[in-house]
Amino acid sequence: MNNDAYCAEKIGKYHVFGVAEGLSDPDMEGTASSLAISCLRETMKKHQYSPGEILEMAIRESDARISEQLAKLPKRGRDKTHMSACLIDNDVNCTILDTGEGNTYVIDTEGILIPHEFIKARKVGGTDYSDQKHGKEERNTDMISHTLGEPRILTNTDFILLNLTNRFLLMSSGGLHDFVKKERIAEIILKNGENVETSCQLLLEEALSAGSEQTITLILVHGHLH
Repeated sequence: MNNDAYCAEKIGKYHVFGVAEGLSDPDMEGTASSLAISCLRETMKKHQYSPGEILEMAIRESDARISEQLAKLPKRGRDKTHMSACLIDNDVNCTILDTGEGNTYVIDTEGILIPHEFIKARKVGGTDYSDQKHGKEERNTDMISHTLGEPRILTNTDFILLNLTNRFLLMSSGGLHDFVKKERIAEIILKNGENVETSCQLLLEEALSAGSEQTITLILVHGHLH
């Protein structure tokens, strides 16, 4: 049973991508991950807010709903998830939120950027992209990052702003990134270029060959203005 959930669609003026990895027991049917992705879709209707504000509201609403659901269960703390989400505008400016443990990679010919590990700080909210150039990334630290639905104190998260032109964005669940080294992932993606469907198939095969028996969910995006 696949307890993961995902979103890959155009909502309003943004391309919306998200993967919520199911961390539940199989009999939980991925309730937490589905709730997280549902909250992401619903929050996208609040188009008057900045991308950062939208993602923050989605995460906070997800956490509230998952926690409420947990309170109704006899076995608390067993239905949880963490989510990676990204909003991309028509100029391929990209706003990334990763509440997991490095489930998002940005890949180009210069190497791999893992937003979860990025260290440049900037305040969240009301971002103006007008002065951002290709190659300039920033990190926000005013949002929550934890396993959604897990009863614990909220901590800071990574919140990355960058331009995705001629770059690849990969979001995946543990069935891929726990079994295939990031260098190998980048090699496959760069070799196939804009043929992202071929890359996805090869990444799947690579994970299975490496012994992955977990569910595998992956989203691969190439940034180009056309």
